Amino acid sequence: MASTSPRWTSLPAGFGDMLRSARLDAGLSREALAATIATSANAVQCLEQGRRPPAVDVAERICVALALDPWRAAVLLSVAVDVRELRTRRGVRHVHLRGVPVPNAVRERIAGERAAGRSWTAIAEGLNRDRVPTAERGRWWASSVSRAAVSGGG
Repeated sequence: MASTSPRWTSLPAGFGDMLRSARLDAGLSREALAATIATSANAVQCLEQGRRPPAVDVAERICVALALDPWRAAVLLSVAVDVRELRTRRGVRHVHLRGVPVPNAVRERIAGERAAGRSWTAIAEGLNRDRVPTAERGRWWASSVSRAAVSGGG
C-alpha cells in the first residue's frame, strides 16, 4: 500500500514487500529486527506495510542489520526522510510560542463569557467563529481558553 500522507512523497510500489523479504532472507522476525535497529516492532510493521518511510538513521541501521545489497540499500535510503519530518504533523515544523500573553481584550471577553455561564467549549467555538487568533496561530480549544483565562498564556 502506497503512502498517501501529505507529510512525504509516496513510497515506491513494492517497497514494503522488498523490506519484508529482506528481513525474512536475513532470518529475522519483526521483533528481532526492531531490537537490532533500536526501534519498535510497530515501526517495522509500518515500514513493511508501506505506510511511512524510515528516518535516515533507521534506514542506515536497517541496511547494516539486514546486510542489504547495494540496490535495496539505495532504494531504502532514497525514501528515508529527516526524523523531524516524521515527528511533526503534516511535515510542518510547528513553532510553539509558549509564554506569549493573550491580549487583554481577549482575556476580558473570555472572563465575561465565562461569568455569563458559557462553557469553555462554547467560548472556544465563539472565538474560532470570530477568527480571534491564538498565540500559536491555530484553533481555540476548551483547554487553551481555560489556560488563557487562568494564566494569560496562549
